[in-house]
Amino acid sequence: MNIKEWIANNIGYRFSGCAYAKYHDKVFNPIRKLIPKEFLHKDISDLGCGDGTNSLRIKEIFQAKRIVGYELNPYLIERARAKGLKTKQMDLNQKIPVGEMAVFSMSFHHIKNKDKVSVLKKVVKNYNYIFLIEPIRDLYHALFDAGHVLKKKDWIKVFDEALGHYKLYQQGNHLIVFFKKL
Repeated sequence: MNIKEWIANNIGYRFSGCAYAKYHDKVFNPIRKLIPKEFLHKDISDLGCGDGTNSLRIKEIFQAKRIVGYELNPYLIERARAKGLKTKQMDLNQKIPVGEMAVFSMSFHHIKNKDKVSVLKKVVKNYNYIFLIEPIRDLYHALFDAGHVLKKKDWIKVFDEALGHYKLYQQGNHLIVFFKKL
């Protein structure tokens, strides 16, 4: 664990949760228009749910039948549960749950596997639908993000190799991916 990860996990998340998530409305609001109809009304696994702020956005805009958040950090789990989110503690670097639709809402870049392809292939194996929204590496993410944010071309390389076919959009500094298993 590097120093940024340690600070985020033990200080930042403990005392302020996912503080940056309160600014994500500008990213999530346009997604409503992009969602393919077949992605609505699913049982959703929010992989890396953080403090649940984005999970509640996901639940609303995807009109989820049910949503369960998966998170490793106990401080974030406590905050998500306080918001009414059902959560399970899980290290997604070790295990990927099984379900109908997987969501990575600015959390996939926290997966330790540097190339990320093998983890995403496991997600494809375990889910019929996948929605990802990930930041593109910029100065802020290079300096302050505790995860491993990739450049746009590197994200696309991961998506191409692991998913093959998918719909890709860009909203500001974020890539948005919709994948449906054929």
